[in-house]
Amino acid sequence: MKMKNLTAPRWWLMIARGILYILIGATMFVFATTYSAQAGQLIGAMAILAGILQLLFAYSNRLDKNNIWGVLHGITDIGFGIAIVLFSKGTIGGFVDMLGFWAMMYAFLQAVQAMYGFMGARGVRGAAGISGSSFVHFASVLAAGGLTFTLLLLPAGFTDSMGFIGVFPIILGILIIVLTTQMRTQATSVL
Repeated sequence: MKMKNLTAPRWWLMIARGILYILIGATMFVFATTYSAQAGQLIGAMAILAGILQLLFAYSNRLDKNNIWGVLHGITDIGFGIAIVLFSKGTIGGFVDMLGFWAMMYAFLQAVQAMYGFMGARGVRGAAGISGSSFVHFASVLAAGGLTFTLLLLPAGFTDSMGFIGVFPIILGILIIVLTTQMRTQATSVL
């Protein structure tokens, strides 16, 4: 029984990361029309904190022997969080570009992670739970891809695109929480 406590991941770290993503989206909504360097620094600081939480989770998760995806997501959040803080002092265009590249990297990592997860589960008996996880990864790719498209291509024009970009990090935060819940359920059924 003591062994289970030593190997159980700290799920609250991932829930907190999801909440930070939701707060990033809410901050984008609040400051969409009145951007300031402080708003960019706040968003960057939340991304850095989200990355730290992701890294802490990846290193505390002893149930999964391959933590590379968690480490990559954590490093990405920290790296782009630092870049967002630095670029927030410049023009809003540089800030928006950095957010777009962050979303593009997130979508790329989710797509590759889902692909490897699907390939690993193929042919494995009892892998029926892969469909829920695959759906969450697919939805994450769509949300991050939507944010990338909206920020880097600005299809509605710069001002109009800024008005609704906050919805994408909110969706990503919700999906992180849903995926964490699925992972916790799967882990407790194994233990």
